[in-house]
Amino acid sequence: MAALMDLPNEILISILDILSIVDLQSAILLQLMNRRLHALIKDILFDTRKISNRNGGDDAEGIEINPLWRTKFKGLFNTSVCFTDAERTRMAYLTLDGDYTLPFRRLPWAQTESERDAYLRPGATWREISLTFGRAPITHLDVVKSYFAQGGDVVDYYQVDLPPSGMTMGLFYDVLLSEKATYGHETGSWELIVGRRLRSFDVLFEYECFISDDRDMVDVGKEACQAAILYVQGGPVSRKYTSDTVEDSWVLNSKTNRRLLPWQGPIQNFIFTGYYD
Repeated sequence: MAALMDLPNEILISILDILSIVDLQSAILLQLMNRRLHALIKDILFDTRKISNRNGGDDAEGIEINPLWRTKFKGLFNTSVCFTDAERTRMAYLTLDGDYTLPFRRLPWAQTESERDAYLRPGATWREISLTFGRAPITHLDVVKSYFAQGGDVVDYYQVDLPPSGMTMGLFYDVLLSEKATYGHETGSWELIVGRRLRSFDVLFEYECFISDDRDMVDVGKEACQAAILYVQGGPVSRKYTSDTVEDSWVLNSKTNRRLLPWQGPIQNFIFTGYYD
């Protein structure tokens, strides 16, 4: 049987392409073997046009975060999963309550200094790979924010300025650490909802809350097949935060501000007439 490296590039690329879909982590690690594999796998991992053509970019039900990222960055896509079983039993509702860095501190690779250094080194491979690798990339990201307080609820909206190639894991990580995307130490939770796109800022403003299944507010299906919404909730916290509060500098030092745009869609002049019973 011929050795793997004896195969011509055309056949080797087909094998590596399938491997990247089945086991993305193994494909990433193979880059370390030699220069030839590094070059071939790099082309596969970063060829977003080919990834888009795998499903035509119109499979609204199929767009999803790559399983490797859900494992390695558990808690960043939905903060509710970063809590322990004991915390779930004790807490009335799952809130960060001023501890904004908790989901970062509990990442699987954040437990030892050596792993943190490996992941957060400049040029780490994971930063440049599509968030939805194996599926069409996310090319539109809405940030919807709700702040709940006794004086009244407030909603806000931003659109992340993404490159044409779409959202990478690194870009998403940086968005979470940008100043406008969350409420900082008054952040209670956040969740990334794929396959959704804000349809009307007017409806969001009139409701003063975000409802992910409201068809007047949110687009689904073909109109949102390559879109996602980062839904952030915040409010006053019971945990007092001061400048002396212990923080992990490796999280804060990785901050990179992304350009966040105001509402870019049409103005619908929605008139709110009241809730239905």
